[in-house]
Amino acid sequence: MQGWVAFCVGVVLATTNVAFAESRAERYDIHIVEVRLGAALTALALQTDKQLFFPYDLADAQGVHPVSGNYTVDEALDLMLRDTGFSGGLTDSGVITISRVASTDSKGRAVKFRDEKSSYNKRKGLLGVLVAVFGVGAGAPKATDANEEELEQELEEIVVTGTYIRGIAPESSPTRMFTREDVQISGAATAQDFIQTLPSNFEGGPNPDLPFGSPTGGGGNGGLGASVNLRGLGAGATLVLLNGRRIAPSSNVGDVVDISMIPASAIERVEVLTDGASSIYGSDAVAGVVNFILRDDFDGVEGSFRYGIGTQNASAEELRTGLSAGTTWNSGNALLAYEYFNQDQISAQDRAFSQGVPLPNFLQPSQERQSILGTISQDFSTSVGVFADVSFSRRESRFEQFDPLVGGVVRLNPTSENINVSAGGFWKFGDSWTVDFSGTYSHVNRLSDSLASQPSRSEADTNVWVGDLVTSGTLLDLPGGELKLALGGQFRAEDILARDVLADTVVREADRKVYAVFGEVFIPVVSPDNSIGGIERLEINMSGRLDDYSDFGSTVNPKVGVLWSPVVGLNLRGSYSTSFVPPALGIIGNTRNQAAAFNTSVLFAFFGLTPADSSLADVVLLELNGTSPSLDAETSRAFTAGIDFSREWGPHGLNFAATWFDIEFKDRLGRTPCPVCSDENPRDAVNVAFNNPDAFPDGTIIFNPTREQITEAVNNADQVLANIPPIFGDPFDAAVISNILVTRNLALTRAQGLDFDATYSYDSSIGDLVIGVDISYLSAFDQQAGSTSPTVSQLNTLYNPVDLNLRGRLGYINAGFSANAFLNYVDSYLADNSPNAELIDSWTTVDLNLAYDFTDRSGKTLFDNTVFRLSVINVFDQDPPAAASISRLNILGYDPTNASPLGRFIAIEVTKRF
Repeated sequence: MQGWVAFCVGVVLATTNVAFAESRAERYDIHIVEVRLGAALTALALQTDKQLFFPYDLADAQGVHPVSGNYTVDEALDLMLRDTGFSGGLTDSGVITISRVASTDSKGRAVKFRDEKSSYNKRKGLLGVLVAVFGVGAGAPKATDANEEELEQELEEIVVTGTYIRGIAPESSPTRMFTREDVQISGAATAQDFIQTLPSNFEGGPNPDLPFGSPTGGGGNGGLGASVNLRGLGAGATLVLLNGRRIAPSSNVGDVVDISMIPASAIERVEVLTDGASSIYGSDAVAGVVNFILRDDFDGVEGSFRYGIGTQNASAEELRTGLSAGTTWNSGNALLAYEYFNQDQISAQDRAFSQGVPLPNFLQPSQERQSILGTISQDFSTSVGVFADVSFSRRESRFEQFDPLVGGVVRLNPTSENINVSAGGFWKFGDSWTVDFSGTYSHVNRLSDSLASQPSRSEADTNVWVGDLVTSGTLLDLPGGELKLALGGQFRAEDILARDVLADTVVREADRKVYAVFGEVFIPVVSPDNSIGGIERLEINMSGRLDDYSDFGSTVNPKVGVLWSPVVGLNLRGSYSTSFVPPALGIIGNTRNQAAAFNTSVLFAFFGLTPADSSLADVVLLELNGTSPSLDAETSRAFTAGIDFSREWGPHGLNFAATWFDIEFKDRLGRTPCPVCSDENPRDAVNVAFNNPDAFPDGTIIFNPTREQITEAVNNADQVLANIPPIFGDPFDAAVISNILVTRNLALTRAQGLDFDATYSYDSSIGDLVIGVDISYLSAFDQQAGSTSPTVSQLNTLYNPVDLNLRGRLGYINAGFSANAFLNYVDSYLADNSPNAELIDSWTTVDLNLAYDFTDRSGKTLFDNTVFRLSVINVFDQDPPAAASISRLNILGYDPTNASPLGRFIAIEVTKRF
């Protein structure tokens, strides 16, 4: 690791002839296209015949603004370094110097940095990673001639996703960071649009295109929101954080965070951790963590306007506007931001692949959302600081479907509101220790009106209160560096209340309290300071957490990660962890567990089912629906192993990372699937089980039940439908009990595969080229319905994850102009596992984003500090591959878990700073 060093750059033509004390007013024709600090400053020194002094470590990490025009050195530096966390100037001796500006973040988060080419982390050692990912560390103002010790002290202020220890990055775990620029060049208008571009995310969870859930178990989505579903392990298996803190869930049962409530224009960066993290964060972090970091350090006023429209018939229009105002001072900052978003529906009749279905049917609901964000931080000294932030979003949506079962149109009109409030601070004591404390409150209210054969209105409230106390610092000095430790505790309270408003009855009600203690240790066994042959760095990161739940007991989850760097630029890493997901409160608090004593003669006739045997044709079927009285947490274990490589030579740069993962997720809650049932109707499970007793887990279908089994089933039900001829008979005459609709701890899912991302960059005098690829390859996605059931591969089947997802990038940057093209590929797959299954074609689309940044290039004109952007999604207007329809789930002619109905979509965006 190199410290602050000086190096001189001069122009051979005039080095000996130009006096160092020349006037600051002298102007130069300056043309700098480089966006990296080192290259840009070197070019400035060459073009102005000056010496240069700056932090070498930041040469390739810190982003700056290109400059073109006639300026003094001071003016050029001001333009280049605006909003980077640096300032620069010309000394009396003619030397260009760079210093850090006062930029304090009392939340322990880093200030933003701009790098128009960043899409992938550069792992170059501890300081290299932290600087490359986060730019300048937060903390007190530093002197102009800072040294390495001061740099490390600043970096200690940073706390990144996946760790509670300040000043380290969890390099043993696969972690990705996407900047604000990455979100913008993707063409995404919303948070969910951006998440959908990640190959590791599966759209089979709750999302607006699946309002009634998917056939493979992605639950209903009455709020018409959107979720994150890494690896396809379920939306409840990915922990979603906002500024590092939990958000109240908003699904029908309170198990899914709705990311569509997050204003995209306020996102500063997105951090994605793709292995188990329950040892750090507790429940839900099975497949990983997605942390949305919002803007909080901005000086000035910024307005934005975005309008988009599809090119197909009657395509949806989209409008997004935003306004942000912020200010910074030596010891703090404040920001207020607002966003308005409106999106029209997409009708099935306006898409060729879904035409012919009864009207009306929406492939995509309409929505209107307003969001506001406020944040403030204040440091009272270098040792004490506080912060507070609040965000609020309100969304109204509308969805319509023709339902043949009710013989008419079903209309959903949900309104969702989300408020998040956090406050806290830090206290630094001793030589290196810091105490971080915070309190968080998150609330979601969802009011949904439904108009079908009869109107209904439901309301759900979920609340989360969290208190955190963490202390971290250096425990002792080792030959390889500082052994760092974090210890902490957390209290969390959660509750849910769901009501049928018109009937004035409670549908779901539950609450829980969680007490947790956790610890984490970072052990630098070998560092560059004591490296030996074949071991440049060797680091161990261990963590563990104990959670005690008021409603289902305690759980302990550890994690161990190891990083080995044999040579500079090459890292080998691995991790092992366990995680868990407790039963959602809405599942535990279900007050409508039902037992229905159907006469099979009526039931089978209504659904068009054929009895497997005459003995089943006219008997009583006691069908149970709801939640098992004895539930436990879902648990998992995860292995990852990976390699990271980074190298730069001349104008070339290459970075790649590959991660193998193996996740086993067991005791999963859910209803027993019946893919071989007629039309996948669970009522046909009785006939399937009669022909094949091993088709389902034990206890799913019970033939000839005992009196005690019937009595237990009836007593566990909140409602019993019985003795109403001709549909319902006497439950105590039941010849069969069906538990196929009961939520139980049953399934096991195992996902194995490889993530790979790489980027190559080439810097030249005519512009910079970036080529990148992001690949998620699943080698196995196996499911087992129960411990006695066979393991079945669901990989490459309809409504399940596909083996290969890819997103490639080709980018070009020159001065203020940037162009980025993205290639998206989803592999082909089969409708099911049968020998003659229908092939679902692969799907390839291309996205394009063009931008021109007039910032500091136009002089004092209307376009000063203005960015124009053009985005085209699905440039060649490729329809999703054809697939069978399931009208009852509003799946119409395509697979919404692996494709989109949007078609070609064009958007223009203008952003202006004042």
